[in-house]
Amino acid sequence: MHEGDEMIERVAMTLRRETAALSPDFDARVMQRVREEARVMGGIGVWRWMTRPRTIRVSPLAGLALAAGLAGVVAIGARGNDTETAAVPAVSPVAATSASPSAEQMMKFVFVNPSASSVAIVGDFNDWEEGGSPLRRMEKGVWTITIPLAPGRYHYTFVVDGTKWVADPMAPRTLEDDFGRPNSVITVGDATT
Repeated sequence: MHEGDEMIERVAMTLRRETAALSPDFDARVMQRVREEARVMGGIGVWRWMTRPRTIRVSPLAGLALAAGLAGVVAIGARGNDTETAAVPAVSPVAATSASPSAEQMMKFVFVNPSASSVAIVGDFNDWEEGGSPLRRMEKGVWTITIPLAPGRYHYTFVVDGTKWVADPMAPRTLEDDFGRPNSVITVGDATT
């Protein structure tokens, strides 16, 4: 089970345990409020009713669940954007435009892991040297590096904390290498080179 799966399971278990006891007159109060709102809506118009300020109270646990759901929607949306640019994924890596098709292009690699103490990138472009290309930590566990790459196809992976090899979740994956390690692939420039 992955770290994220464990966290989701803990949140789900907490939500299952937290049951709210509703008062017996809850349905009657809700229906009364609906009738009052219907009267108000008829008098002030739909637009005013929709734009009227309201107070919404959310428990911390419900806020956590909403935030997790929103993060999931954003992550799914970000992964869905890479269908048009299969050679260069939407978030990582990103190519800068270059004047000559044979010139090196600056490729930005991004990796997100808030709990990592170090992240490096290894691949065909640096002879798989584990400490050769360390990523720089940005805010909130985002790690980045920009590497000049000549046109061609490259296999690569991230090394987290010097021991754990992790494929780029935002790039196309290839078969594992001869040592059973995960790989990602990037094509720079003309795909035939």
